[in-house]
Parts: sequence; C-alpha cells; structure tokens
Amino acid sequence: MPAAIAAMDEFDSYGRGTAHGLSEIQSFYNGKTVFLTGATGFVGNLILEKLIRTCSGVKRIYVLIREKKGKTTEERFKQLFNDPVFELMKKEQPNYLEKITSVIGDCCLPNLGIQEKYMDIMKDEVNIVIHSAATVRFDEHLRKAVNINIIALKDMLKMSQGMKGLKAFVHISTAYSNCAGRKVVDEVFYKPPISGNNLFKVVESLDDDYIDKITPSLLKEWPNTYAMTKAIAEGEITEHGKGLPIGVIRPSMIVATDNEPVPGWINNIYGPTGVVAATGVGLLRCMIADPDKIADIVPGDFVSNAVVASAWDIHNQWEAVGLNKEQFVPPIYNVVSSSSNPLTWGEFSAFNKSHGSHAPSVKAIWPFMLRISKTKYEYTILCFLLHILPAFIIDSLAKLTGRKPQLMEGYKKIHKFIEVVSYFSLKSWTFHDDNTKSLIKKLSKLDQSLFRFDIAKLDWNEYFKKHVVGIRLYIFKDPLDTVPEALRRNKKLYMIHYTLMSFLVALLMVVVYGLFLLFV
Repeated sequence: MPAAIAAMDEFDSYGRGTAHGLSEIQSFYNGKTVFLTGATGFVGNLILEKLIRTCSGVKRIYVLIREKKGKTTEERFKQLFNDPVFELMKKEQPNYLEKITSVIGDCCLPNLGIQEKYMDIMKDEVNIVIHSAATVRFDEHLRKAVNINIIALKDMLKMSQGMKGLKAFVHISTAYSNCAGRKVVDEVFYKPPISGNNLFKVVESLDDDYIDKITPSLLKEWPNTYAMTKAIAEGEITEHGKGLPIGVIRPSMIVATDNEPVPGWINNIYGPTGVVAATGVGLLRCMIADPDKIADIVPGDFVSNAVVASAWDIHNQWEAVGLNKEQFVPPIYNVVSSSSNPLTWGEFSAFNKSHGSHAPSVKAIWPFMLRISKTKYEYTILCFLLHILPAFIIDSLAKLTGRKPQLMEGYKKIHKFIEVVSYFSLKSWTFHDDNTKSLIKKLSKLDQSLFRFDIAKLDWNEYFKKHVVGIRLYIFKDPLDTVPEALRRNKKLYMIHYTLMSFLVALLMVVVYGLFLLFV
C-alpha cells in the first residue's frame, strides 16, 4: 500500500494529474468543443492532429473548410486525413471522425461564409476558438490579404462575442507582424499603421490594378502584404476583442516538425523550407544572406504545441481576474528560437549542406551546394555564374534537341523568391519571449513532455537531419531506398559541375585576354 501511495505521489509531482488521470491541459480540453480555422494548412493540420491524438477527451472539433479547385468542402475534408501527418492519430484514435465536423465557409466572404444554422450551433457549443487561417504568401495581392488576414479575424471576434461558453480564443499571428521600423519586438500590442476598417475601405473602392500600383506606398517599411496585414489584424483584437478571453501566438519562421507526429514532416515550401528544397534539387546554388545574422526558425510541432497550451493559460489568466474582466490583458506569446537557441544563417547553410550531401534526392539536377553572400554585388556575380550561365547553356541545348527550355523561366521565380526572403536573411531582430518562457514553467512535467515547445532543448544538428530527410520524403516524394542511387548520381553531377565551371572560367580568361590584346 505505501508503494502505491508513493507511486501516486510521484505521478502527482510529475504531472499534477487530475482526478481523471489526465494532465492539466488534457483536463482543460476534456469535454470541450473547439472551433478551428485553417485546418487544411500546415499548422492547422498539426493542431487538429494534436488535439485528437493527445487531448482525446475533446468533445468536438468544428473545422472551417472552403470549396477549392472544384472540390467540395466534404471532398476536401475526406482527403485531409490521407496525409502522413495523420497516420499516428488514426492508429491511436480510430474513431477520430466521430469528433470532427466540417463546416462550409470561406475567410474571403462576410461572416466567413458560415451558414446561419452552423453559426447558431457554434455560438451555443464552442468553448475554445483557434484561429489559424491566414494567407501566408509574402507577395499576396493586398485585397486578398486584407480579406483573409484582417476582415476574417474581425468576423471571428464578432462571432465569438456571442459564444455563451467561451473559455479561450487563440489567434495565430507572426513574430514579424511588428518588424517594420524596430529592432526589438516585445510581447505587447503595437499601434497598427492604419485601421483595418480604413484599409478595407481603400481596397473595396479600387480595382486590382490600381491596388497593385499603390501597394508599395501603403507598405512603406513593411516587407510584404503578409506582415503588414498581420500587424493590422492585431489592432483589430485591441479594438474588437474587448471582453473576450483572447491571446496571440506570434511564431517566427515555421519549418518542418522536429518529432510530432512525424519527424521532419512538411507540406509547403515557404521561407527557409523553400531554400532547403530548392538547394536539395540543385536549383538554388547561391542566396543573399548575412551568415552572422539570426535565422529565427521554429519547428511546426513546437508552434502547434504552444498554441494548444496557450489556450489553457489564457483561460487561467481570464479566470484569475475574477469579475473584473476589464483588467484582463490579452497575453502575447512570441514563439521564437533567437532568444534561447539562436541559429545563424551561416549555421543554417552548413547544417543543410552537411546533411543534404548524405541524403541527396535522386530527382536532383545539380549537386547539393549553397553559397551565401551578404552583398548584392557578390550575389549578382554568383547568380550569373551559378544560375544564369548554366541555365542558358542547358536551355540552349534543350532548344537544339527539340525540347522545351524551362530553367531560365524557373530562375526568374527563384530569384524573386530569394529577393523576398532577403529582407529576413540580411537582418536580425530581438524578440522578447518572457510570456512563452513563463508558460513553459507553468506547465507540469507531464504537460511539458506532452506539449513540447521549449526551444532551448532543441539540438539543431539533430533537427536538420530530420528536416532534410523530411523534405526529401514529403516534398519530393523520394523514398529513402533511392539514397544509394542518388549518391552515385550526385558524384556524377559534381564532376559535370566542376567541368562546366572550369570551361566557363577558361572561356572568361580567353575573353579577358582578347580584350587585353585589343586595347594594348
């Protein structure tokens, strides 16, 4: 009997377990109904999977899904669970579909395009709102960015005001929403450059072509429409989120998962992931970046875990103010790596090269290499030598053999992508993350193990092994059994590369010598 009591005491110390044997966060979600937007996106996938698999006591999850590319909401809902990210969930929770309900809607439409009957049902049933929907394209047209990132949030806030049993509302923003004009970003709300209502009036009164013309002047110091509209969206919370138990998660650049539910899982090529993917197939061989600046990246599962945990913390803070709800200050959590576990762009490049060279893709057209330069001048020269010249030669050969030339056109897109990323790869910001660190400390040891997002404990070298392999598996659809063939192919590609570079250098020397003779 004493041994049993000791075991129970140890569990209570480890997990601060509830009477149901659940952790505190699991207990919080037990019997609750969640409304999740953005469930078809990368982070949304991870949140949905985590809730069903780890918080299996959740009563119901409503997921907002729009019709897309001729597919109905129901068709997209069924296809959603075919992704490898849901395999473990389906194995552990085979009756998962009984707890998930798809809701027809669209963040581009008024009131999110939700039918009135569903609106009424969710106002009666929903306890937790997680707003993950967003357009994360850096070059998104301003009208679409405003509708999805600002107006949809405003409609969500309005809808949530009518939810009778609301316990927490989590809005996912970005750490870069307030990067313009400042070097230090605190976990506070900043005054937006323009109100969401005023910007909406502007885009509604103009056609798309004219909006394109005035977008640069509206952006000012903001790098893109994504960051600016996210900043304005946070302003909507201070204006329309009063009286709500709401908080904001601000992740930095989100990359592949570290461990959950699949190591290295990724389904997009945004930001740093695009750099690794383009390098992995041999298309990207140089980029503009300061090797000493911080590459503030965070694994996707760390973000989803922080989101799930933050709802519990927001609710606790809301309850702590008692009846004086006007005293509630919506918490903001900067989920970043630079504060506790900084990684430079130089290290980012080195890790990718090291692990990418050991597991190249059989689909690569050039060997795995990446030269980074922090000056526009050097980058332009490298682009010419490593991108433009080889692409010109290969496209010329393609034309001669009757095939369609593609590389030069492809490099236009790649260079545009690198130009967009350069804003973040040439600068560093100081992100304060006291609230995030405080949240980690509030968690029981059990919750810290169930909902892991302490970036200080992440081993970057081990992480990039998974990252590179994940891109190979989930982006290139290239199984690991092709690695031996890919290594042999990579050696041949290196020989071709150095032969071509030697030829180009020799050709350049001949041209220079010819010019020298001409003018001497």
